[in-house]
Amino acid sequence: MKMFGLRLLLTVFLLILLELIAINIAGILPFIAAHKDNLSGAPYFKFFSDNLQHPIENSSHMIEEKNPLFFLGSGGVILVSFYATFFLKGAKGKYQLADRYGVHGSSRFAHKHEIFKQGETVGVPINQLMKDLEASMKVSKGEK
Repeated sequence: MKMFGLRLLLTVFLLILLELIAINIAGILPFIAAHKDNLSGAPYFKFFSDNLQHPIENSSHMIEEKNPLFFLGSGGVILVSFYATFFLKGAKGKYQLADRYGVHGSSRFAHKHEIFKQGETVGVPINQLMKDLEASMKVSKGEK
């Protein structure tokens, strides 16, 4: 239930953010056509700040005008936000399951069946190991 609430919160946040972007994009083309004489940044800044401060009023105005960009943008916003929230894979993947998928860089303790494979490891008696160790540390006549 906790994960569903988090996904729902993410969906709402994504809807609001993308809808604000859709309102600005749908309104910018008619605004540019109306203000093509004044190329300074002041009217554009006022346009964007007005859209961010009054998004419901501006979106209802676009619905009354039957702005096709607004309808396409809003439909796209709904589809993209629900797809991103419910159908994209999360961070859980094969790399979180290190027991089943070991790759370079995945850290985990090895299991006994991975270390002691039949035919790959050789048991050496302790006395023989010590003799081999001492023999490897002795200096031969040619080395100094």
